[in-house]
Amino acid sequence: MKTARFSTWGMALGLLLAVVLHAPAQWLASGVNAASRGHVQLRDAQGTVWQGDAQWVLTSGPGGQDALALPQRLHWQLRPQWNGLQLTLNAACCTPQPVLLQLQPQWLGLQVTLSSPRSLWPAQWLSGLGAPWNTLALDGVLQLQSQELRWTWRSQEPQALLDGSAQLQLQGLSSGLSTVKPLGSYSLRLQGGPQPSVVLATTEGQLLMQGRGAFGARGFSFEGEARANTGHETALANLLGVLGQRVGNRTVLRWG
Repeated sequence: MKTARFSTWGMALGLLLAVVLHAPAQWLASGVNAASRGHVQLRDAQGTVWQGDAQWVLTSGPGGQDALALPQRLHWQLRPQWNGLQLTLNAACCTPQPVLLQLQPQWLGLQVTLSSPRSLWPAQWLSGLGAPWNTLALDGVLQLQSQELRWTWRSQEPQALLDGSAQLQLQGLSSGLSTVKPLGSYSLRLQGGPQPSVVLATTEGQLLMQGRGAFGARGFSFEGEARANTGHETALANLLGVLGQRVGNRTVLRWG
């Protein structure tokens, strides 16, 4: 009788282990879709939750008409570690070095650490998110670098904590709303701490932008300005009108 009982438990545990080890990639795709409310999708997912590939698509939401996928498929590998999970992301178009995400359970919470030595993403991919990105019709390269950007969430705290830093370089940026190509190159730096901040600066170009944003109890807010370099006022007038409210020869950039 005991032998039969142990045999039944062994079969059940073996079946459970097989399900975990061979969980289809579609389960991960469904989780990403739900967590992002349909804005980030892994379509045509192949393989398992632990190792697979898919088309990485940005959309304006369920049923969005502006969906755009990366030029090549995204490959992932999810590995258990003694302190959590490590997710490795690779795409031939965009990651000369893999992007790493460390997921570590915390007491009543979770910590996620992003490491991206250097990844390159097409700016036009953002058009898949719909307005205002599809209106701006951006082109260029987005270069992301981060050694350790840590996001920590705990259920007993009113808001998540952000530590470390990341920098996004917008290189050779242009827009379908302007004949000036390229508009310029820009730096967007995210700095964690008690009050995480974002700083926008112009590296070079004919469209000059600067500003600063911060994360607070009420969410994210940003304020800055954009203006045309001397001699390009007429060519950039339409774009500057779309970016924000015109005040004299400059446009006020304000979100949140």
